[in-house]
Amino acid sequence: MVVWSPFRFNCGREMANRFAIAPLTTDSSHEDGTATEDEFEFVRRRAAGGFGATISSAAYVEQDGRSWQGIGAAHDGHLSSLQRLAEAMRAAGGLAILQIYDGGRIAKPELIGEQCLRAPSAVASLRPGARTPRAMTADEVAGLIASFREAAALARKAGFDGVEIHGANHYAVHQFFSPRANHRVDNWGGTLARRMNFPLAVAQAVRDALGPTLIAGFRVTPFEAEPDGYTLEDSKLLCNELAKLNLDYISVSLDDYRKSQPVGETRVYDGPVEKRPPPAESPITAFARVIAGRSAVMASGGIKTCIDAEGAIGMGADLVAVGRAVVVDPEWLAKVRSKREASILAGLPKNEREIAGALSIPPRMVEYLLSRPGWIPRL
Repeated sequence: MVVWSPFRFNCGREMANRFAIAPLTTDSSHEDGTATEDEFEFVRRRAAGGFGATISSAAYVEQDGRSWQGIGAAHDGHLSSLQRLAEAMRAAGGLAILQIYDGGRIAKPELIGEQCLRAPSAVASLRPGARTPRAMTADEVAGLIASFREAAALARKAGFDGVEIHGANHYAVHQFFSPRANHRVDNWGGTLARRMNFPLAVAQAVRDALGPTLIAGFRVTPFEAEPDGYTLEDSKLLCNELAKLNLDYISVSLDDYRKSQPVGETRVYDGPVEKRPPPAESPITAFARVIAGRSAVMASGGIKTCIDAEGAIGMGADLVAVGRAVVVDPEWLAKVRSKREASILAGLPKNEREIAGALSIPPRMVEYLLSRPGWIPRL
């Protein structure tokens, strides 16, 4: 089966199989952005299953862009924590990839201070209770690009095999590309071409900082489900330009790869949300055709079995990222490999007190998971 075959990236690094652990928000770091022992154990236990690669939870590149109490890659004070994290992610010899992000308008005021909320434009998020950010100056935009570059350099120093830019799920890089969030009229906004400038500049900065022998990836939401958002045709143009930068992979962020459902900005999980109908063609297939082998395509969303993984590869993906399934069952990949899928845990324990201990999930992450009704099933 293709999923068990190795894969070599443009940079020369090789995954032993096509399975990666998707970036998973723990919301469980220390206040200074260093990882806790609970986080190390969460990662170590899951990576020990033999995944070809593990992608970290998103690390913030600037203090003013923190969207949760997660890890940081903003300065040398984070280096020791990142080194330990890379070691934990290689528990079974797989590749260690650090995801980096900035929250932009959905940074958390409680973490950064009300006056520090900044974004491409002074436009509030659709999330309930969202504050209106101030528009970033041109110098601040340039500074944020530099912060992504410095975070990638820090990842290299910490011993990671690569970096994934979080350009999806309505965080800052996504916001610059979105016509709903970006109303600028300078080089960073306005036309589609200018809205691509920031994500492309970040990608180039990260590629340059990593050098040619480390993995550079980019995660993208294929279209915005909200009215007046960018379309699949828009993101295909972006991916075509990204592929010109010699990126190693482009990851397609979906809630379910079969249904082509991206994450909505509101994150209202227990109520109706107005959405546009999905495109007729799977984003995975569309991106694979546009990228045409220049970068790998990674699929995610709803992968629970080996058949699911093969289905995503059949649509055009080269790699698959597994998220919720490995949260629920840390030994998921070992069970899939040994054809014991019938024994895979189907949901979190009903008793909340059992979740953290039985599944090595940090207590704050347990609270976060349970705050999203229906996102992860319960037994």
